[in-house]
Amino acid sequence: MRLGSHTIFVLTATLFVNCASAQTLSERLVAEDPATLIQRAKLDGNIVRGAILFHQGNINCAKCHRPAAEIDRIGPDLSRMGPELTDELIIESILQPSKKIKKNFETIAALTVDGRLVTGIIVTEDAQKLVIRESQNVDQLVTIPREDLEEIRPGIVSSMPENLADELKDHQQFLDLLRYVIDVKERGPDAGAMAANLTVRRELSPELNGVILIQEMNCVACHTSDSIESAIGPKRAPQLQWSGKWLNPEFIEKFIANPHAIKPGTTMPDMLGHLDEANRRKTAEAITQFLVSKTNNEFQAEGIDGVAVTRGFELFHAVGCVACHAPRDQHALEKPLADSVPLGDLVPKYNVSGLMTFLENPHAARPSGRMPNMQLTHREAIDIANFLLQSINDFSSQWKYDSELANLGETLFSEQKCASCHADMTPQKANLAIRLPPGELNPLTGCLSGKSGDWPNFHFQDRQRQQIRAALEQHPIQLNGIQQIEVTLKTFNCIACHDRGDLGGVTAERNPHFQTTNLNLGDQGRIPPTLTGVGAKLNSKWIRDVLVNRRTIRPYMKTRMPQYGEENVGHLVELFQANDRLAETEFAQFTDQQEMRKKGLELAGSKGLNCVACHTYKYELSDTMPAVDLTEMAERLKKDWFYQYMMAPQEFSPNTVMPSFWPGGLAIRKDVEGTAEAQIEALWQYLIDGRQAGTPNGVVREPLEIVVADEAKMLRRSYPGIGKRGIGVGYPGGVNLAFDAEQLRVGAIWKGKFADPAGVWTGQGSGDVRAMGENIDFAKGPDLDYKDNFWIVDDGRPPNRQFKGYFLDESRRPTFQYIFDSIEVEDFFSEVIDKAGNQVHLRRSVLMSTAERRDHLSFRLASAKAINANVDGTFSIGNQLRIRLVSDHKAQVVDDGQDGKRLEIALELEPAREQKLVIEYLFE
Repeated sequence: MRLGSHTIFVLTATLFVNCASAQTLSERLVAEDPATLIQRAKLDGNIVRGAILFHQGNINCAKCHRPAAEIDRIGPDLSRMGPELTDELIIESILQPSKKIKKNFETIAALTVDGRLVTGIIVTEDAQKLVIRESQNVDQLVTIPREDLEEIRPGIVSSMPENLADELKDHQQFLDLLRYVIDVKERGPDAGAMAANLTVRRELSPELNGVILIQEMNCVACHTSDSIESAIGPKRAPQLQWSGKWLNPEFIEKFIANPHAIKPGTTMPDMLGHLDEANRRKTAEAITQFLVSKTNNEFQAEGIDGVAVTRGFELFHAVGCVACHAPRDQHALEKPLADSVPLGDLVPKYNVSGLMTFLENPHAARPSGRMPNMQLTHREAIDIANFLLQSINDFSSQWKYDSELANLGETLFSEQKCASCHADMTPQKANLAIRLPPGELNPLTGCLSGKSGDWPNFHFQDRQRQQIRAALEQHPIQLNGIQQIEVTLKTFNCIACHDRGDLGGVTAERNPHFQTTNLNLGDQGRIPPTLTGVGAKLNSKWIRDVLVNRRTIRPYMKTRMPQYGEENVGHLVELFQANDRLAETEFAQFTDQQEMRKKGLELAGSKGLNCVACHTYKYELSDTMPAVDLTEMAERLKKDWFYQYMMAPQEFSPNTVMPSFWPGGLAIRKDVEGTAEAQIEALWQYLIDGRQAGTPNGVVREPLEIVVADEAKMLRRSYPGIGKRGIGVGYPGGVNLAFDAEQLRVGAIWKGKFADPAGVWTGQGSGDVRAMGENIDFAKGPDLDYKDNFWIVDDGRPPNRQFKGYFLDESRRPTFQYIFDSIEVEDFFSEVIDKAGNQVHLRRSVLMSTAERRDHLSFRLASAKAINANVDGTFSIGNQLRIRLVSDHKAQVVDDGQDGKRLEIALELEPAREQKLVIEYLFE
């Protein structure tokens, strides 16, 4: 009997009793009175647990219901719905989303002339094209030219998933989620985790911005600096020894001649504006010759790696580049965004080697640290360089070294006062034009006048001139500790990622580019932490380790903590410590430290406050999320901050998903002994043992097991390397597989016991199913594809493919059904006994049919570093697996373009003629 794409969970009687008539959680909730559900949610629902559920991976409401520009909106912003969203409608929207679809979120079905069906929400449309956000992959935008549209039909199904409540563990979790959503709606735009860190709320005063500009433009190169007391000091100019070696000399020459035309927004002043065009070009050419003469210039044309371009696109938008710079499309074209630090046109400036070298160690070129070290690996630096430079075409440089011009250039370098900033090029003392205190300067002349002359022209905007003048009027400029901190944070653009009080924070426009590897943490898993009160929170050694020693405790956060250099930001350590204070804390008294630590161990475990449900212990994954590690708490945190935070976490972080165990100073766990202060003290005494602290209950879990006997057993949940569209199947005889219904491939096979579902069965149910044997993993990407047009592999869904479910045979073995282009595929696996060796292996039968001819097809059998053909006709894949072709097909080993091999079969399909491919996977 064919069951289509019905979700089937098959577990043994040790897990639950199989009852065909049992209702799902969604069905039971629909049958209940909404008013009763609302009342119970408000009385018994836990907002904090609800917040975790709202942001967790297998539900992830926040992915769609997030603040965003209208063009990026997937679902309504619940905090801005107003009174029209009643509590009853919230329940209806969760349980029966298609019953009433909110205006502007209606779905459509677009049929193309080639028969492709795209369903989703219209993002934009005009006379030329239609842009749709796919229902099944809300991060995917599909652009369909109008000329390719056959028909558009209104949809009757909401993009909100049906039976969403079935992803919850029980009735209580629904009450928790409902309570949280009601709270978000009632508190409005400032509510919940969705409103965290979205806007910059305050700008620095004009005089402080003026101080920053004076330092950024290195005004003290020509003016005395004893009038400005700042911890940062003037910005140092780029190292020209480095530039002369790695940059294109033709670019250097054009940049010197007219820096603001080549790179708008640069802090490099125009030093040649007083010269006529001919002398300007001649001077720039001579100085360039001089710079190159002092180095071994290595610039030459280099090709682009297309595979690296794809990886570089992902990295550029994940590691933190777009916190400061404008995001870019897949062709590296900028998408203009306010307050972006300009990059200029990189193509005529760098080759891949030069830009890679810069990205690996930017401080070698720019010691001032304004461009931080993003802690890129060598491979990552190559990938981003290829992405940014992908539009390079082959070229032949006309530039040639001229020793006479180089000698002239050395003289001009000094005459044009270049050495005032660039002291690395010449041992001569800078020929400074003027040395006057800033308070005595006439702001209507010289650099601030906006006129060209025998002085640097920074092309200041009027606002910048006003800010510098405001700073000069404060002569002498003396900054207090708070101002020093704020000037530093603004100078290095720390406030693009962090907020401190009402200064800075992630803007709504950049918010989508902050990503996480674990959605359970919500915004806390992707938005960098606040710097408000950080000196009162963290020990000074830890702050220094994070700022200058590359230490991190948030591996789930894709945006990396940049490194600016000890000499540039090291002063922040003492400034934070000196200026951040907490109210005095009264700690609990005790006499027996060992007894307190024992009590703290109990509290941290699953039988106490269950801290291990969210926090890692020695970086062992927790049930729900990898929140900051327990064994590093006492090393990081100050005791008084820990005390006060534990007592009222929402006061320190209103959007935290950290539960409040002691609201109002009262312990809410009646089964745990002690006052609030005593319990917190016990936890602290336990934590100060660090990595020597005992293992709490709940860290080591007893595995569950799905036992396979005479029939196949299935479990559709999340699997490592596949995700939540994994389908695990255990076959009699001890052979197993995990099928990827997203990318239509075999994800893994293994021998022995089938699966441990504890990761999706216990805790919040947001983990992975664990194979109970040694996995043999297969490469990502669809097994069936066009040989001359392979899909570029990522974590998404390949185009022109649709999984159609499965049907079961009499032994409950599934046959997976899917469509590729117009090819219909039935993919069946079964156990098979090798009589010669009495071993059980897997046999795969792939039946393919099409209504029209399809050629140049490739069916991938395996990918590996090494694949060897054997004399018995099998192919060895590493040392764990052999593959044998049973059907009359020929396999060949080819290079995969990534230093590996691929075993594949070339196919051609004729209309109305089924073709069956039979393969055996032989375990070694």
